[in-house]
Amino acid sequence: MPTPARQAAFDILLRVETRSSYASELLHSELTEGLSPADLALSTELALGTLRRQATLDFIAQQFLETSWNSLDPEVRVALRMGIYQLRYLSRIPKHAAVNETVELVKRARKSSAAGLVNAVLRKAAAAELDALRPRNMSEREWQSIEYSHPAWLLERWARQYGEQAALELARTDNDAATTFLRLNPVSRSPDSHSMDEIVEALRQEGVETRPGRFLKSCRAVATGNVARTEMYRRGEVLIQDEASQMVAHLLDVREGQRVLDLCAAPGNKTAQLAQWAGASGRVVACDLHVHRLQQLLSQGRRENVDRVALNGQRTLPFSAAFDRILVDAPCSGTGTLRRNPEIKWRLSAGDIAELAEKQLELLQSAATVLAAGGRIVYSTCSVESEENQEVIERFLRSHSEFRLAPLRAEAGRLGKWFHPAATDLWQQDYLRTWPPRDETDGFFAAVLEKVAGR
Repeated sequence: MPTPARQAAFDILLRVETRSSYASELLHSELTEGLSPADLALSTELALGTLRRQATLDFIAQQFLETSWNSLDPEVRVALRMGIYQLRYLSRIPKHAAVNETVELVKRARKSSAAGLVNAVLRKAAAAELDALRPRNMSEREWQSIEYSHPAWLLERWARQYGEQAALELARTDNDAATTFLRLNPVSRSPDSHSMDEIVEALRQEGVETRPGRFLKSCRAVATGNVARTEMYRRGEVLIQDEASQMVAHLLDVREGQRVLDLCAAPGNKTAQLAQWAGASGRVVACDLHVHRLQQLLSQGRRENVDRVALNGQRTLPFSAAFDRILVDAPCSGTGTLRRNPEIKWRLSAGDIAELAEKQLELLQSAATVLAAGGRIVYSTCSVESEENQEVIERFLRSHSEFRLAPLRAEAGRLGKWFHPAATDLWQQDYLRTWPPRDETDGFFAAVLEKVAGR
């Protein structure tokens, strides 16, 4: 019988393969509820690591198959990927255990007829040198796609934008595990809530060691342990949120008593920050296209100053009063988050990015219609694609003379109280850009737009 960790990882990967699910969500679902901390850690490594290295794993498996890879049942494909990943990337797992456990997974999935094939492919794959498997007629870009486990079109796109070396450096980083960052959930503050120091100590007592974030004074990075199983997380006093994502809300400069619109609010991490700063005399309107996502929004903690509205932000917005601040955290390709969501790179196409850019521009244009004179919009994505980032801003400004770009360098003084000196270089540009290989965060983009009073 397969170990619980491997069975959970197999079930997660099968859902990703057949239902277009996301591994990061399934790792916090009923599929992993009964796992010990050690088993959950292994299951996480197997699921996310296999997805990150999927192109490499598929290529290796195909070299030892007499049939085409896609003709195999999905259960067999998933099992082979998991098995080869353990054999080639997890040195602490004995090879015989990786092979035998993978064969057992196939049998338990009612694919016993493929057990012999899986056994044979794994034993051959374990000893093969990757470079020796390269076909002579394969181009350098095609081989990089295998070696770095990224679609060739995406590597080519990054090379055009950032140069060859930076593109490959980003791809290498995508194949590493991402740091987990934390912040205090301010909306949950109550008379019995804790300070950040108290939360850090409570986490430590539950086996979670943290260190300060690199940029934000209020951010903590997890060194060891599982935050999602702690009391502080269950109470809603700690949220898991990438440090770059936490930085975006600070650019909006929300003040006490202001009306704030969060146009693409789910899952609500940034909404919570905005609600704290707006205070009891302010109001935050949190919007999303999907009702079920709004129902989950701010499910923990107090939210008296937050209203939830289901709407399509690309259409005329149904608000009679103007907002002082608007956050457009736009749906995007997510190419800045491939360490956390590696399945994205296997689903995305170049056409998707162009389509998303049009939607992003429409969201920004809708937001502009309900911003008060003198107000501020922050547009952000977790994408590293220029087409979704500065090109959207440039297109918007060409048709909206009443707006101006507020360069981040002008914000440095105000932002200083929230950030460590390490963030200084981030404020020397027109836009906020974080780069995973350099900053250890997700890849985020943000721009500050101001509506000129009197126009």
